[in-house]
Amino acid sequence: MLTQTTAIKALFIYPVKSLGAVSVSTLDFNSSGVVNDRRYMLVDSKNRMLTLRSHCQLAQFHLTQVVGGWQVSNQQGAGILIEDEASTDQLVDTEVWSTLIRTREKSRQVSQWFSEQLDEWVRLVEFDDLETRYCKVDQHQVPFSFADGFPLLVCNDRSLSQLSRAVDYPLAMARFRPNVVIDMPVDAEFKVSALNSDDGGQLLFIEPCVRCNVPAIDPLTGVFQKDLHPKLKAQLKRAGKVVFGMNACAIRCRQLSVGQVLAISEA
Repeated sequence: MLTQTTAIKALFIYPVKSLGAVSVSTLDFNSSGVVNDRRYMLVDSKNRMLTLRSHCQLAQFHLTQVVGGWQVSNQQGAGILIEDEASTDQLVDTEVWSTLIRTREKSRQVSQWFSEQLDEWVRLVEFDDLETRYCKVDQHQVPFSFADGFPLLVCNDRSLSQLSRAVDYPLAMARFRPNVVIDMPVDAEFKVSALNSDDGGQLLFIEPCVRCNVPAIDPLTGVFQKDLHPKLKAQLKRAGKVVFGMNACAIRCRQLSVGQVLAISEA
């Protein structure tokens, strides 16, 4: 039997899909989902989304929230501001893993900057004002933006420590790109159906997160570690799939905070 509660150890948002994480003390929710998470996305000349699978160097861009927007910087410290109020009239039809989405180019200047950094023509896009996207879970329709298939990813700190020992390599949680990091016994996250807050909010656990090659990319260098990849795959295999962490969605949540204690509902 699991312990009755767990604490939130860390929270992260990813303002631009596939770029570096931003550590936050609170995770806020509004009518569009997680505030500032995957709010923007890069697309190529064929309007296809850019991901870490094909562009490992995306992990090398860092984001900082400033007055009026997000400052994005490269490894050399050069950067540009993504202004909150910036907008263009250029509509871009794209998709996130087969889900068709109408977007709008955010800023031609920012698109040009990213194009120069990546040495290919790309555009930074955001949801068009009239566009919506929902994750259907039971009777709930949960809004979210450019996340892959589910609004949130929850990972277990102790499972990461065990994995590091198993592959004999110090692994940073940044490799797995969670929104919420909890503290539970190893692999206990797979036995949870929900985490419950005192104010009636819930994190519903949906299914284990199937993993590709991204965890083998060093988040500090952007280098794919070829020797580490098969070790991770071998250790993370469950029921024939390579998984780490749980996809989740938030129901009736207004805010989550680091240090917050949540009650556990077992699956």
